[in-house]
Amino acid sequence: MRFLRRNVVLVYGVYAVTIVSGLLLTPIIVDSLGTEQYGIWAVIGSILAFIGLLDLGIGPSVIRHSAEQRGRRAPEETNELASTALALYLVIFAAAVLITVGLAWALPAVIDVPGEYVGAAQLALVLVLLGFTVRFPLGLFTSLLAGQQRYDVINFAGLLSSVLYVAIVAAALLWRGGGVVTLAVATLLVTLVRLVWPLPWVRRELPALRIRPGLVTRAQVRELFSFSGRNFLISVASKVVLSTDVIVVGIVLGSLAAGLYGIPAKLFALAYGVGLAVTTLLFPLLSELEGAAERERQRDYLLAGLRMGLAAVLLVSLPLAVLPDRFLSAWLPDGDFDESVPVLVLLMASLVFAQPGYLLTQLLVARGRHGHIAIVRTVAVAVNLALSIVLAAQVGIWGVALATLLTEAAATAVVTPLLVRRETGIGLWALARAWLRPVVLAAVAALPTLVAARLLALESLIEFTAVAAVWAIVYGAVFWRWGLDERERGVLRGALRGGAAPRQAALADEV
Repeated sequence: MRFLRRNVVLVYGVYAVTIVSGLLLTPIIVDSLGTEQYGIWAVIGSILAFIGLLDLGIGPSVIRHSAEQRGRRAPEETNELASTALALYLVIFAAAVLITVGLAWALPAVIDVPGEYVGAAQLALVLVLLGFTVRFPLGLFTSLLAGQQRYDVINFAGLLSSVLYVAIVAAALLWRGGGVVTLAVATLLVTLVRLVWPLPWVRRELPALRIRPGLVTRAQVRELFSFSGRNFLISVASKVVLSTDVIVVGIVLGSLAAGLYGIPAKLFALAYGVGLAVTTLLFPLLSELEGAAERERQRDYLLAGLRMGLAAVLLVSLPLAVLPDRFLSAWLPDGDFDESVPVLVLLMASLVFAQPGYLLTQLLVARGRHGHIAIVRTVAVAVNLALSIVLAAQVGIWGVALATLLTEAAATAVVTPLLVRRETGIGLWALARAWLRPVVLAAVAALPTLVAARLLALESLIEFTAVAAVWAIVYGAVFWRWGLDERERGVLRGALRGGAAPRQAALADEV
């Protein structure tokens, strides 16, 4: 794995900053905007995720193909890939601008927005979405860097933009006041920073890269879409699971309920992102190993990634699942978020299935065997959406979270492992052991820490943080000792100190 130390440090540095900034900024934002305006902002964020579907799966396909071409040492094919992808992205960019205008016009008709907030909500939506649409042409170069495993550059851009966002939003809301438009302007600025910063590194990593109209061919378009079409279904599935919940709550129950759901949904996204960091680092490597026909190393990386990714998710999510009421009352002492407590518990529980499911899906994408899993994820999302609407109307906002948990559990624990065994030959018991080990160790570590903390009052965020820190130390030590093999621990020590792992060793010798 290239640049292991820098990639790991920066990817988790970004998520650490994201988590801390989310914990610090959310109370400021909720206090400044109020629950109703925060609900509008949460809906805008969910709409933003759906605009990302216009990518049509091209981004992950560029990562996969460029990494696989790197494994085969075929730079001329990367030139054709990049030229074709950029041409498609320019068309998508034009369409996205038109869609942005239409969504802003239709927003008050779809979501119950109070009259005094309609103009601000529409302007905020336009600013956020216009900034996001720039991602379509510029995001190509980020995908090319990801295919070269240069996540250190990409994540430094994310780190820089996160720090800027905290500074801009905190200064604007605390010292000058503001609403959703202020947040939208800040989002637009940091989006541009995140996309522009990595551009100089593209030429360094791909000195032979040439993007020309003459390299755009119908054959390349067909090949890209034949692969990205299934990627698109997978992207739809992941975006819907993460984003539709807030929109469903907003449509069925109103913007106030969307605000109550948006708080735990924000925490879900933060915790989920910690686990996705492992998948993000592994995906181009799995694709490169596919191109090099090194299936055994690919399998070893997958199983280690399952353990480490799920352990990272549990490290963040379990305190919120065991002590949800204490956390919300300490974090947001001026609001009434009792209805958010069961939502937070259910969403944190669903992460135990969502993170492994996503990693297994990415393995199938790297193998080029993702046709069936795309159908499975699409069906799961359709069931989740229908169940969410029914339960939202029948039992309230916690029913939407329950729908997410049930569908994720069924798709990940039952269907996906069977597909992985069928398409790759990796046994069910090997997958089950990789999934169960961090879960069992987390349960053991939680008893003397998080479960025992239920006996404490925990009236401040500092007290909650102290308990969470004790839990993190205990679980980290337990997982380091019994969640990793001795050779894995040794190589991790060497890699994080700057050592390099042998190129041909199995994962147990180099993770």
